[in-house]
Amino acid sequence: MNTHVARKLVAIWTLVLVTGLATGIAPQMTLAAPAAQSGPTTWTVLVGGQAEISAQEMGPAGAWQFMRFYPETITINVGDTVVWKLNSAEPHTVTFPVPGQKAPDLIVPEGGTSQRLLMNPLAVMPQGAAAYDGSALTGSGQLGGGPSNPTEYTLTFTTEGTFDYFCTFHAMMKGKVITQAAGSAYPKTQAQIDTDAAAQLKADTDAAMKAEPAASQGSSRPGPDGTTIYAVNVGYGDGTMSFMRFGPTDLTIHLGDTVEWSQKDVDAPHTVTLTSGDAVPELVLVEPQEAGPPKLVVNPAVAAPAGGTTYSGTGFFNSGLLQGTQNPAPGPRTYSLVFDTAGTYEYVCVLHDEMGMAGHITVTAAGEPSALPVTGGTGSGFGPWWLALVGLGFVVVGLPVAWALRRKRSAVN
Repeated sequence: MNTHVARKLVAIWTLVLVTGLATGIAPQMTLAAPAAQSGPTTWTVLVGGQAEISAQEMGPAGAWQFMRFYPETITINVGDTVVWKLNSAEPHTVTFPVPGQKAPDLIVPEGGTSQRLLMNPLAVMPQGAAAYDGSALTGSGQLGGGPSNPTEYTLTFTTEGTFDYFCTFHAMMKGKVITQAAGSAYPKTQAQIDTDAAAQLKADTDAAMKAEPAASQGSSRPGPDGTTIYAVNVGYGDGTMSFMRFGPTDLTIHLGDTVEWSQKDVDAPHTVTLTSGDAVPELVLVEPQEAGPPKLVVNPAVAAPAGGTTYSGTGFFNSGLLQGTQNPAPGPRTYSLVFDTAGTYEYVCVLHDEMGMAGHITVTAAGEPSALPVTGGTGSGFGPWWLALVGLGFVVVGLPVAWALRRKRSAVN
């Protein structure tokens, strides 16, 4: 650049700067936040995320699901609207509780003499109006999980304040909306928010890829009478990310060997379920009512252990709900089966089977090669199934009704 051209550019920029100061309009750089807006603005927040996406029964779904709002905090003005858009195969909710109260429990007792447990309509059904003043329970209900469920939720904010919201399906998934006076300058543009969200999603994806070798790796140890006990991970996650897979997915063992499945996610519950070729049971039984929303009954066939301790290739065998390792509710975290019949057997997590959470056990005769070297390990056991559902206030953290509502044969319209 020659000296004359350089001086000319400096002079032009100086003129722009001086003019801007004189008129009260400062020049804006490309990445600067916007000034105060003359009217209401609509903002977008992504709900959840995923990685390692592949075609599954429910459509494209990621082996890794991220339990996060992108962004987790957004600052807007009174009169503005936020649109939350589902960004994962895993269903979620956007729920603003009553001020001073916690989000509604996901599981509640039916009451009276009934021993049944129900999904809470306050948690899984839409609540409140299209405008929010911070005074009442307001929420999206279930987003996603089936063609009849919405994938977007829109809410207009009419009052200044700081408003916390939650996903009722996932205990550690939280967000915040800060509403300032109408006409205030925004700290970030939507473009900047989108850039930050993409960066966070990439960071979550990188963390998941780093964790996947451990999530996918099983182990083995000596069992009784020359047999081997094989350890398989049931999911894997830290509350913000969940691996919706068994690790390893495919395992070859010998007759008489034991497979021991262990919950490895701190929050998301799972099951280990062998149906021997029969249909996978519904997670929730939908009972229409003459008035009001249907009753969503937690299916005891899914929640309860069934089938005994030795699998011969037939019958219904189920771990019951294996709660997250940091879930305060009592209940099983491991499940063991001895395999005494040669063959290849499929098992699933009833909560996540349509997302691809299935495994295979191939049982061979003694002397044929198996899958894992014999190393070290620990024991197992489980207790009454209903204890896995009943925590303080009958809360079951992270147990979505999504999978029952998304199955074609029991969809809620």
